[in-house]
Amino acid sequence: MGINQNWTPARIYNVYRIAIASALLLLHFAPASPLLGKHDPPLFETTIIVYLTLTLVSTALDFRLARRRPLWMQPLALMVDLIVLVLIVHANGGLEGGLAVLLLVTVAAGNILLRGRLGYLVASLATLAVMFEQFYFSVQQQLSSPFQLTESGLLGIAFFMVSLIIQQIARRLDQSEYIARRQRAAIDRLEALNQQIVQRMRTGVLVFNRDFIVQMSNASADNLFGVAMLGRHLPGPLIERHQRWSDNPQLPLETIKVSEQSPALSPRFANMDTGHETQTLLFLEDSARVAQEAQQMNLASLGRLSATLAHEIRNPLSAINHATELLADGERSDEDRQLLNIIRNHVTRVNGIIHDVLDLSRRSRSQAERLSLREFINELCEQRKLQGLTDEQLVHASPNDTLVRFDRNQLSQILNNLVDNALHHGGAKSKITFEYGRHLNTDLPWLRIRDNGKGISDEEAQFLFEPFYTTASNGNGLGLYVCRELCQANQATLDYEPGQQGASFVITFAHPNRQFQ
Repeated sequence: MGINQNWTPARIYNVYRIAIASALLLLHFAPASPLLGKHDPPLFETTIIVYLTLTLVSTALDFRLARRRPLWMQPLALMVDLIVLVLIVHANGGLEGGLAVLLLVTVAAGNILLRGRLGYLVASLATLAVMFEQFYFSVQQQLSSPFQLTESGLLGIAFFMVSLIIQQIARRLDQSEYIARRQRAAIDRLEALNQQIVQRMRTGVLVFNRDFIVQMSNASADNLFGVAMLGRHLPGPLIERHQRWSDNPQLPLETIKVSEQSPALSPRFANMDTGHETQTLLFLEDSARVAQEAQQMNLASLGRLSATLAHEIRNPLSAINHATELLADGERSDEDRQLLNIIRNHVTRVNGIIHDVLDLSRRSRSQAERLSLREFINELCEQRKLQGLTDEQLVHASPNDTLVRFDRNQLSQILNNLVDNALHHGGAKSKITFEYGRHLNTDLPWLRIRDNGKGISDEEAQFLFEPFYTTASNGNGLGLYVCRELCQANQATLDYEPGQQGASFVITFAHPNRQFQ
């Protein structure tokens, strides 16, 4: 619980003044016979009423003026308190009445509010006031020895001791408060720094309690789930992984998908004991982003390898191809020509593989932009129709538009590759359907490309995206591999959908509002 900054020592003292004045007034008027102020009732009543009025006005001004309160107001209020209390002590029968002890509170308050010499001045004035009161009361009562000031002297000593003790305590409290303010400022800076670091991390960070309720979530984690996770229950797959980790913290955890539409996530758990509550820290890595970074490293290595391939393989291939052309010019038997065609076809195939590898390694960094799938697919269909395809072969099945963030040229390369594969395996009767939308849970855009061909067997589906895997005699097996690499470069995923009629591929895009890092 924080300290209420409105209740300053000055305001607390004002409340004390009101309470004391009210109590003295009640003790005088409430009983049938007044308990206080018997020595001089008119003076006691007048003083108390005036004092209560002044304290109420002073308190109202203090709350109204706040920090614009004049510097002289507090010393003046303390001087008035001393005068009023001395009058009350006199009206109650002098120091013998016992009310002189109230001056100790005023002296203590004076040393808290004024400090230093002004605090000791309050103690000095209070001492002089009680000594004068004892002398004046003795003269008024015609006592035998008006100069016997023992009681007032002892009170004066008490006033100065209270001042000294309060000054020491206040000084130490000031030092402690100063240190606390500095530490609080340092903690606030550190907390703000940590908050900025956590919020700007590309790794998703969640903190959840033993009931699996998320108590903290950074922006990356919210982007991975597509919703703000603060206050939500942890998804079931992550709870299952947490239980496995609790049983064996050394067990490596494989990637998971918290829903069918979410990206593949790599979870890591860590206990966080705060001293009063056991919490768990969860780190989530987007496998697509990690794969993107790994791909950049692979492409750098592939670029160096491809340069060697171009130099060491293409030159011999050119020589072989040239020699084949020379051999084909002469009179050759059908068997020789068949062998020469085999050599020429394989040279062309190897040269195509080298060309595709070089293109893959030289590919520029993705320049993602917001695209309308409706407009993009309409343009793609129009271009393919110019190449001889018909409206029956290209079906645009989604009426509503969907925005995605992707590199335009790379998305065109992916879709054209998938269309070419469908035409190659399905023949002239191929029918290719484009569908797209947004997942209900994650709000991530998706695009499905489906054909009506014979489909892909379960055995073939296991190696679809492996480089150089192909079932075609003249293929190089890099088409789908390149498509998946291009998707990962744009933080999207390309997956094959089994169980569908024909072959069906789905691209799940990153959120269109997400800035790639």
